[in-house]
Amino acid sequence: MWRRIRRWLFWLVVSLLVIILTTLLAFSLSPRPSAYLIKRMFDGPVTITDKSAFQSASKNVTVTSNVVYPSYYQKNTLDIYRPKNVTNSKATLVWVHGGGYVGGDKSGMKEFATKIAADAKLTVIAINYQLAPTATYPSQLYQLNDAINYLKSQSNLNTSKIIVGGDSAGAQIALQYAALATNKSYAKRMKFQTAIPKDAVKGAISYCGPVNLKQVLDQKSDSLLLKWFVHSVAWSELGTRQWQKSVEIKQASLVDHLTGEFPPTYITDGNAYSFQDQGLAFEKKLKQLGVLVTSQFFNHSNESITHEYQFNYQTKEAKKCYQQTLAYIARVE
Repeated sequence: MWRRIRRWLFWLVVSLLVIILTTLLAFSLSPRPSAYLIKRMFDGPVTITDKSAFQSASKNVTVTSNVVYPSYYQKNTLDIYRPKNVTNSKATLVWVHGGGYVGGDKSGMKEFATKIAADAKLTVIAINYQLAPTATYPSQLYQLNDAINYLKSQSNLNTSKIIVGGDSAGAQIALQYAALATNKSYAKRMKFQTAIPKDAVKGAISYCGPVNLKQVLDQKSDSLLLKWFVHSVAWSELGTRQWQKSVEIKQASLVDHLTGEFPPTYITDGNAYSFQDQGLAFEKKLKQLGVLVTSQFFNHSNESITHEYQFNYQTKEAKKCYQQTLAYIARVE
């Protein structure tokens, strides 16, 4: 009997070791297992943080969901939030959702887009795009371009005045698009032609965006979890395990590609588990170039303000960010 038990335990240990080694091998050979786990972190029900304000705003907004825009890539749908009783929207805000390039969905913008459309009296477009690692950089830029090109064909949308914006990874995508639209040499090097001229890009909004990605190369952290997250996301998005040495990470680091033609910008970030240093470097460069910048950072605060703080409208920080965003839109539209 004991011999059977020992044999059973032996094979149990062997089986566990095989499973562990196979798992480790899978994670080391492909970014997909890690990307799947990270994506699950962003996959959850859409929550409304200020139900009263949202319900009030909803009465003044018409939503058209899951409109398909022509694109080579999948997940090519967008939602349109139109303010009621506004015949000609002054501008159109095109928003790119976050999710570490590997997760997220336009549906997460429901509360924000509804409130902005109602309060700013402008049309908001929330787009979806194919996620990494199925689609790698710069595919998301091409999809944003495809979406804007589709919007141009819609007679009831004002695409002569576009504000591009996004949160987290979406902010990097949106602001890189703005940089390409306003920097001819940068666009030429990337062989990229934006669907709209630079004069049509009236503004850019970054909510907690990694807008100077090369800074992650110099950042030191003792957190194995954070290291795993950064490595997995970068590998998934940039398409190479050796992403630290890639041309793409320099290309996607926006501070080095800014010019004085970049549109007036609103930028904000939290001071915990986010990209505040990248945002501050971006703001500094824009000011040096003479570009109008409105910002909210917490680098002098002892309070912990985390990544994507701006969408929790129960907090005073998010409320201030929202009011600043409305004031910024009113200035640039």
